[in-house]
Amino acid sequence: MVRKVVRSAKPKPVALYRELRTAMRGVCAVPRGSRILVACSGGPDSLALLIGLSELAKPLGFTLAVAHLDHGTRGAASRGDARAVERRARALGLPFVLGEVDAKIAMQTRKLSGEAGLRTLRLEFLRRAALEARASFIALGHTADDQAETVLFRLARGTGLRGMAGMRPRRGRWLRPLLAVTRAEVVEFLRARRATARTDRTNQDRRFARNRIRHETLATLRRVNPQAGPAIAAAAARLGELADLLNQLGRRALRRAEESSSEGGLTLVRSTLLRYHPIVRESALRQAWDRVSSGSGGLTRKHLTSVETLLQAGIGGSRVHLPAGRVARLDRGLLFLGGHAAKAASR
Repeated sequence: MVRKVVRSAKPKPVALYRELRTAMRGVCAVPRGSRILVACSGGPDSLALLIGLSELAKPLGFTLAVAHLDHGTRGAASRGDARAVERRARALGLPFVLGEVDAKIAMQTRKLSGEAGLRTLRLEFLRRAALEARASFIALGHTADDQAETVLFRLARGTGLRGMAGMRPRRGRWLRPLLAVTRAEVVEFLRARRATARTDRTNQDRRFARNRIRHETLATLRRVNPQAGPAIAAAAARLGELADLLNQLGRRALRRAEESSSEGGLTLVRSTLLRYHPIVRESALRQAWDRVSSGSGGLTRKHLTSVETLLQAGIGGSRVHLPAGRVARLDRGLLFLGGHAAKAASR
């Protein structure tokens, strides 16, 4: 009797796998030999990311480690999430880093709150975990639906072009290779891999703004277009490209307008700045501010509008007060941006 030998089939390359492979070969590509820390909550998106990257690690020449933060906000369910992620990591033969924090106490102590506070705790943990795992990159499981929620949230609060561009697939060491993937494709992938994700019931809590956007706003938009989420994400990607182009133009305008720089600030030629379109000029001023403030932020649309008015009026001695005690001062055709207006007056 001849027995037929049945070899296990390779995993089916469903849509998520194809999109992930494209991202890891393209915009999210890392040097061969790199280690990537995968942030895994145990939910569908991050679990799909972990499994997909584990299948791509050998052919693309990188290694993985897994990190999970137990916020302590859901009692036994939180501990169950941590155990599930650890079991998955061990089954894949990957190093696992567990973080534990009482989020309520930590946020009260540090005067953090809401979703933004939890996000701060997660990112801080992931930076520490990357050091422990000796990982050069950190991968997050945000999808096209997350991107759509982010863009709608920022639009509702008021944002500029950079905000409308949403999350970027790569920002320094942070990778988001699933931004072109829908939640439906995540479900399809997990079904094909016979993997069961954990369920976080807080994702249904409509006290959180993002959950209201997910379950109400996007649900309404899908009645107009069933693919509203991916459509918004695709538009955000295009806006990201425009934002990159605008940054390049602003950087060029700043370079040409710069008269001098010092520890006290920057001195820019007014007439050179005025040659550029107001949008490019705004980008140049934002980048100048980042240099002066060491990237500490704080510059608002109101500040930029005031500086624009100052430039257009061209009245020597005029000034605008900026965050952290800094000023923008116009004198003899030069715009001084920094902490001590007296330096500009002495020129």
